[in-house]
Amino acid sequence: MIPASRQRNYLQSALYVVIAGVVAAVLLEKLLTYAEAAEKYAVEATVSRLSSAMYARLALLVLRGDAQAVEAFEGQSPFRIARADSPAYLGEFDGAPPNAEGGNWYFDRSRRELVYLPKLTRYLHGAGNGPDPTSIRFRSEVRRSETNAYSGVALVPVQDWRWDPRP
Repeated sequence: MIPASRQRNYLQSALYVVIAGVVAAVLLEKLLTYAEAAEKYAVEATVSRLSSAMYARLALLVLRGDAQAVEAFEGQSPFRIARADSPAYLGEFDGAPPNAEGGNWYFDRSRRELVYLPKLTRYLHGAGNGPDPTSIRFRSEVRRSETNAYSGVALVPVQDWRWDPRP
């Protein structure tokens, strides 16, 4: 027969293990949500950085009077237009690159779209217009005023998507 004090220690140990497991599960859920929020903000920062650099490049070309180079913006990779580099940018491909992993960007020449492949997609809704159902796609768009003068350049989402990780 097990003494009462020893039996209580087994129950206490089991209770501690259960409590630690619940706390670990809640903590891991929060960490995954924070990781997905960080990825979302990194995507938004990259799009903002590319848009700003493309706008500066547009201004330079317009000042030089090089309308032909400006017209080519819509068919080129935003990373090439902005003359930007990123370790997450895989390059230009006709379609999806082979063995592309989440967290990377590439330019789809056949569709003329900049594509981001997210790592975490639990809170991503509405993405996936193309060969990869979780990809987020953007297109370069040169904007003109009513007088047909150049008024800007932007990266426009190809499809409506919403990414709402709420830590």
